[in-house]
Amino acid sequence: MAVNFAYNYAVLNLNTNMCISVQTTSEEVTDDPRYVEIPVYDQEYLLKYYLNGAWYEDAAGTIPWTSSLI
Repeated sequence: MAVNFAYNYAVLNLNTNMCISVQTTSEEVTDDPRYVEIPVYDQEYLLKYYLNGAWYEDAAGTIPWTSSLI
């Protein structure tokens, strides 16, 4: 039986809201605020900031960012 890796996550440092890891899993993570579901597995999320439901290149949230794989 094949495993379906259906969920992609950016893992945040909650002190800075910066993405410190990108992971794909076979189970949905619903109870850990560090895990933000992302539409595609893309290492470019690393070192980006998740603020108010959007991604940014900077900690101040002034430079919007979107994965080029979307």
